[in-house]
Amino acid sequence: MNEVSSALPQRIEARRGSSDTQRSDRIQMRADGLLGDCRRAFQAFSELDELAENLRILSLNAELAAGRAGEMGRAVRALTQYTRELVNRLAQIQGEMDGLRTRSYALSSSIMRGLLQMQLFERAAGLINDGEHDAGTCGAVNQAFRDIMRAMVETLDNMSICVEDVSRRAHAIEEVVSQSDSIATNIAIEASAAGAHEKEFRTVSDTMRRYVDDLRKMIDEASDAVRRASEKSDSLRRIGMDGLHSLRSDGVLAE
Repeated sequence: MNEVSSALPQRIEARRGSSDTQRSDRIQMRADGLLGDCRRAFQAFSELDELAENLRILSLNAELAAGRAGEMGRAVRALTQYTRELVNRLAQIQGEMDGLRTRSYALSSSIMRGLLQMQLFERAAGLINDGEHDAGTCGAVNQAFRDIMRAMVETLDNMSICVEDVSRRAHAIEEVVSQSDSIATNIAIEASAAGAHEKEFRTVSDTMRRYVDDLRKMIDEASDAVRRASEKSDSLRRIGMDGLHSLRSDGVLAE
């Protein structure tokens, strides 16, 4: 009876070691995919600052054209001033995206370091299961793994927040696109009643629509990557939380 009782914890440890390996493999796979999705999302917006600058120059040229048109250019002049506000908003979003890119890469590095530590723990657990070790050694290994898992879950929480922030910035760009499209439409309407200045205003409208189309392409390219990154981020967090619950169930963590 004592032999059966003493063998039971070893079987539990062996089962947990296999589960830990599977868990770290799942985290590794999803973390690799998450980083790839984040890179694709940021790459899609890599020319955002250039487009914002093009819009800014266009608004200045349009304001000059509106000044030459006098009274007939009053509405266009107001629209160009609103365009510059949108340009400023794009510049702000670009700066925020740059910060999120740096943060996401730093968090990804932390996840990779955590995975390496988990793998080292799995090897240590395997050695313990294969040999005879005192309770102090087992407790030290369990304590180390507990700290690794808690740090991993915290990092995954922060990565989830980071991905959500990227998604919000993408939606903010969509709003700018919609507003810019409305401005282009209104300038085209004003052009039809601008007499000799119609061609000049229509060129402004057509050019702005071209920039709007470029922004839409950015959104289309980034949206799928952001969605996939969000799904992988949520999945990673669930795996981490499941790991903590498993440790508590095995008595490695205190409630």
